[in-house]
Amino acid sequence: MSTTGEKLSCWRVMSIGILLVIYAALSACSSEVAVAAPDPDEVVVKLRGLDPKLRMATGRVIETGETATLKQGGLSFRACGNGQNISVWAPGYYIKTLTCNGSVPGYYELSMDRLDAADNPNYRWVSATDSSLGCARCHSDGAKLNEYHEWTPDGHTRSFASPLFWATYMGTNANQIAGQKTIWGFSPDGNRYRLPPDPNQPDYGPGYQLDYPDSNGNCAFCHAPTSVGPTRDEVDLVPFISSLWGAQPTMATEGVTCDVCHKAIDVILDEQGLPYADRPGILSFSFLRPNTGGQFVAGPWSHLTTSVPDMRHTCYPIFSESSFCAACHYAKFSGVEVYASYKEWLQSPYSKPDENFRSCQDCHMQASQSVDWTAPATRSACSPESTPLQSFSHNMMRRDNIGDPILIQRTATVGISAIREAGKIKVNVNVVNSAAGHKFPTDSPLRHLILVVEARDQNGVALSQVDGPRIPDWGGTGSSSQDYAGRPGVIYANILKDKDTSMVPAAAYWNPTMPAWQGSDTRLRPGEDTPSQYFFVAPSQGIATITAQLFYRNAFIDLLRKKGLQPQDILVNWAVYELPE
Repeated sequence: MSTTGEKLSCWRVMSIGILLVIYAALSACSSEVAVAAPDPDEVVVKLRGLDPKLRMATGRVIETGETATLKQGGLSFRACGNGQNISVWAPGYYIKTLTCNGSVPGYYELSMDRLDAADNPNYRWVSATDSSLGCARCHSDGAKLNEYHEWTPDGHTRSFASPLFWATYMGTNANQIAGQKTIWGFSPDGNRYRLPPDPNQPDYGPGYQLDYPDSNGNCAFCHAPTSVGPTRDEVDLVPFISSLWGAQPTMATEGVTCDVCHKAIDVILDEQGLPYADRPGILSFSFLRPNTGGQFVAGPWSHLTTSVPDMRHTCYPIFSESSFCAACHYAKFSGVEVYASYKEWLQSPYSKPDENFRSCQDCHMQASQSVDWTAPATRSACSPESTPLQSFSHNMMRRDNIGDPILIQRTATVGISAIREAGKIKVNVNVVNSAAGHKFPTDSPLRHLILVVEARDQNGVALSQVDGPRIPDWGGTGSSSQDYAGRPGVIYANILKDKDTSMVPAAAYWNPTMPAWQGSDTRLRPGEDTPSQYFFVAPSQGIATITAQLFYRNAFIDLLRKKGLQPQDILVNWAVYELPE
């Protein structure tokens, strides 16, 4: 062996001996797992204060994106330049950050602080616009941190501040004129039941307070969660609604506000993976709300820095899991599933753990990068692998500047085929829910789709329908352009019947309801073809043009008109087919 080789061998032996001495010294001073001295090209961060049984911790050099996972009680990085930051997170601990001095090799020690596992039920919710701790302070810069402006047009901000919700809860119209008080009768067996409204009196539609003026109801648990007190009792929303009609904003105005979601760390579900019936809305959440002396935020990022004093952060995987949405997107009324988008997702192909898996967040909180062809693990909250895929948009339905939900557009596809047959035109229309991971539309049974089909000759004259389905009266029986009743087409909806009044469709679904008939839920299932067939008189000459338009409407037009509200139809998709002569 050469002299150089002998010197290298001796140096290796000496190095090993030195490392063993260091290991022994560290072991003697601490019960924690020791970290060997850094390799010549490594930056090592020793983590102190961790539970010895903990097997998971992650770190990231914020400026370069280099990540590391826990190994022998510490984290190793290739480099961390002068002034750059290493952010570290472990489950059950706050995120901690240190600033590097640029030395390579480098050795740092970082003390990790365990979360206080005790929730404070007397915590006072923080408004999104609070001048010191509100999210708008740092999350409205219009660039990377733009969550506040994304959330502002979102439906969660309107879960309470909605005229339709106010009028329906109060039993008034949009001008606050009260409707008919509920009239009760007794059946032959002595049970009390509601009677239909008096047709000779003004009718402003149903209202929870008309039916149950001495009850608060459980609406607040989803629609105004910040109004729920530490006793978690039902909340009287009348004063809040009255103040909003009087333009006096309250915390309830913010609906599902930032602080509510970012204090949640888990969702309590039953053995079927669904919320318990007696835990509506935020009663299904496990919260971690701090005591006085500093603010705390839970979120999807395991690595970040903050310049806000007394603001501490941690990460929870629930922020990228569909179960986060279950609390308010699954509910039964009198044993009937009324809100069921989460269960519909569970039953859809999108919930299956394969390359087509899509969580609620994947579609409704779209990241800055496409999730196509990415593994679910890389877009999971707290994953060290892909921070861009954790930058969730807070505009859940991608509402535009006037509030229209863009995500509804193109959710379904429409196809047409047609042939001439014995003096008639036979038209087949196929509608497919091609983009939603649940039924379309979902949740509120007031929501529905209207498919409008028409055929015209070469001069634009409408051809008469001779067979096939026609749109029922729920599509509107007036003479306006939004009245579709009697025209060729169908309505896709979850039609319920009020058990007491026999009214169809039932608008007061907080009362006992039932399916209006077998198969009355005609909403579009994910990925399934939904065909319908129509026959029109064929023109004597020239081409025929068939069009099919699919509209979304958030409530039945008769109810909206009673409430003094204007229907706003959203064109989901359409198709045009020209049949040659």
